[in-house]
Amino acid sequence: MTNKLLLSDDRARQLKGQQVNKVIVSTSNQLAIEFTDGSSLAVTWHPEGLHTQITDPCTNDGADAAHRPTKRQLDYLLFIRKYVTRYGRAPAESDIERHFLVSAPSVNQMMQMLERRGFITRQPGVPRSARLCIDLDRQT
Repeated sequence: MTNKLLLSDDRARQLKGQQVNKVIVSTSNQLAIEFTDGSSLAVTWHPEGLHTQITDPCTNDGADAAHRPTKRQLDYLLFIRKYVTRYGRAPAESDIERHFLVSAPSVNQMMQMLERRGFITRQPGVPRSARLCIDLDRQT
């Protein structure tokens, strides 16, 4: 009997283009793959078939008032979403700088704040790696 690992379109989209950071094979019929963006894929063998589970580093849904972005943070998040929709990749900090007519340190500080508050994730040392972790439709 052969088992095929089939992921739904959403799960496959989540993992597409991700770089593998570490692969862990355990003796309990489980394979774990950690990606550089902090997400992971766990594949477990059971007698009834293979089971998969994807863990996403974006866990903040921005539901309560303490985790809602400020007006200015929301402007940045909306720009990032619009840029990704238009160009298919995240903006560089210089793109954000030109759009908002602010200095490079201001953009960097805002990006760090958005990451600290859990609204975006970024891969250290990887340009254009900002990824939204908040449902902006619920915020506007």
